[in-house]
Amino acid sequence: MMLIAVIIFIVGLFVATLNITLRTKGLKRLYWLFCSLLIGLGSLAVIYFLAFPEQPTLPVGNLSGEMPAALGLAGLVIRIGISAALIGFIVMAARRLILLSKKPDAR
Repeated sequence: MMLIAVIIFIVGLFVATLNITLRTKGLKRLYWLFCSLLIGLGSLAVIYFLAFPEQPTLPVGNLSGEMPAALGLAGLVIRIGISAALIGFIVMAARRLILLSKKPDAR
């Protein structure tokens, strides 16, 4: 159940960053495109490594039970993309709050 929630969160975040990428211009578009690419490519890499798992073996021939380094790297790429997107969302929210607080009263 938790895995389904995580997948829904990552897909939702990917769609949100793509939506923002299409609506912005200039360097903001580049930033959001970078975030969505990291999330998307990292997710595809994780799916690939889960679909075609490598079985790391010890020199003796036994399975080591460790996570492959490539899968860990794919997870790191996703985490960097999610972190960058969340920072971007926080900055957007802070800007809107600052702009709302600076509106003059309409009397």
